[in-house]
Amino acid sequence: MNISCPLCKSIEQSDFPIYYTFNSHSFNGKQCRSCGFIFLSPRPTVEELNMMYAEDYFTGDDSEHGAHSSTDYETAAIKGSVKFPEILGWIKRYHPTGDFFEIGCGMGYFLKFARDNGFRVSGVEFSTFGTKAAQEKFGLNVQQGSLDTVAIPANSFDVVFLGDVLEHMVDPIKELERIRVLLRPNGIVAAEVPSSFNSMVGRAATLVYNMQGKKRFMKLPPYHVNEFTPSTIRKALEVAGYTNNRIVQRVKKPSTITLRGSMFDRFAKKTTQYPNYWITKSLGIFGDRILAIGVKDSH
Repeated sequence: MNISCPLCKSIEQSDFPIYYTFNSHSFNGKQCRSCGFIFLSPRPTVEELNMMYAEDYFTGDDSEHGAHSSTDYETAAIKGSVKFPEILGWIKRYHPTGDFFEIGCGMGYFLKFARDNGFRVSGVEFSTFGTKAAQEKFGLNVQQGSLDTVAIPANSFDVVFLGDVLEHMVDPIKELERIRVLLRPNGIVAAEVPSSFNSMVGRAATLVYNMQGKKRFMKLPPYHVNEFTPSTIRKALEVAGYTNNRIVQRVKKPSTITLRGSMFDRFAKKTTQYPNYWITKSLGIFGDRILAIGVKDSH
């Protein structure tokens, strides 16, 4: 049975042309007819989440695990650090320093970067492996678990950051509402998410699959249970009670994108990424990455 839209709760939805198989059953792409949100139905169970985020999520060195790249999670995190100054630069426009909390901090690379740039940092990480690595490698104050299992006082932070995390959350609105409680007045939530179906190649592929009446089988586990676009992540912030929301469309350099699928798929993605890169940089549209920032009002 299909679930209601995790964003607006509408039960009116259409098939979206992607699907995954994991733990002997299928997870099918759906798109809400009311708000346009793309999500997987059904949602993974707690048991399945524990299976997906075991140690091989971090140690797997192929595009079907962890960072979904041709390297293991840690190598990808180090390569991805080139984006850290831009992301933290946006955050510093709101709070140049203060108490910084990261949800789903992985092995702690961005949290360390924030600490090195003047923030008092702490975090929570779902996996035992990632938590241990963040603690031992960088000496970070990271607890193992989630907001469901870790007790954190209200009004504790100036910044809460989620980097490539919200797309994994079974209930993203509930998570954003909880974060709002943790923030001080005028504190911000900053969520960096992929937006694959907002890019030029993602839009084109969706159109072609729909025209052909086909669905694309995604070979990796169903890590991304949500697929955000600029409009739907803005809607998510609004539903969760944030104000003065800012959506920054970003884009990966063509040399850094992960290539999957057939030779044609790889060629199409690579060649399309060049014009996509310059259009996003120039006009701020068709980004394959989104940085969404929402403010907790002062009342």
